[in-house]
Amino acid sequence: MTIHIFGMALSHEGTFSNNRGENEGNTNTLQKVIRNGDLFSTVSAEAIRYALRDGWQQYGETMNRKTLDHRAVEYTDREFADGSWSSRLDDDVLGFMHAKDDTVSRRAPLEVTRAISVTPWTGETMHNFASPGSNPAVKSDDPIPYSVEVHHTRYQFGFALTPDSLGRANNNAKSTHDDDEKIRRIEATLNGLASLRRVGGAHARYFADYSPEILILRVTTDPAPRMLYCFEQHEGSGQISVRALEKKLGRDIDPKELIIGTAIEISRLSDLERDDDGQISAASPWKGTTLTDGVKDAVKKCIKRLKGWAQ
Repeated sequence: MTIHIFGMALSHEGTFSNNRGENEGNTNTLQKVIRNGDLFSTVSAEAIRYALRDGWQQYGETMNRKTLDHRAVEYTDREFADGSWSSRLDDDVLGFMHAKDDTVSRRAPLEVTRAISVTPWTGETMHNFASPGSNPAVKSDDPIPYSVEVHHTRYQFGFALTPDSLGRANNNAKSTHDDDEKIRRIEATLNGLASLRRVGGAHARYFADYSPEILILRVTTDPAPRMLYCFEQHEGSGQISVRALEKKLGRDIDPKELIIGTAIEISRLSDLERDDDGQISAASPWKGTTLTDGVKDAVKKCIKRLKGWAQ
């Protein structure tokens, strides 16, 4: 049976904005989506993938594409033609497509959803003035007005990764990686997602923490995730809950498949009794779920489980 890893991440709370060149007049805008009749802000999967690649570069992984700065990218193989894509982590995990020849492509084993805020955007905008001379390209003796849409919230996003796809050119091909190398690449991917930093093209003055404060991992033979966008935040107390996920436990999702890492409380979950290995032992829908005290430990538990699968 093929093993799949599914995940849901909930970012730290912060005041988020966008600096990707999207604007209306002199206002930097947030991307938005309508959900359940309300307007929620959103961040693209491409931005998350960019941040993951940026983190891999900082850790010295073998990459095809490296950012020299926020404007320039350096390629080892711009045409994806040398046949060594499997030796490079980004081409293997994130896939690639030639801009002029779509037959030269690789579907990404790592799939990522859009990040969506857990609270509706209510139209918050900050108004500012740039001092005269602060931008050499603008000739003005007067302060220059500009505005920024902001959203104080958390973002949730999901992902899927099928380890068996790593190092394989197609479904009939044999992987170029042994089990140890597959697990190393999975660990690099999960650690990267657990330590996201520069997401959404945010300028230094708009810094916010996109790294997950809660990470839910599911290791399963089920080909469907069944838990995307499962986080809810109470508007008054700010309490986080996962009621939509809880309703599926013991039905569509085996609670023993779940590993949850969090340093904050989750409603109806955080106070349940656990054994020495972090597995919930209390009689509840969550019985059998592994609950750790942080996202990094959840990744370690997941890798340990995968090593058992590889053996």
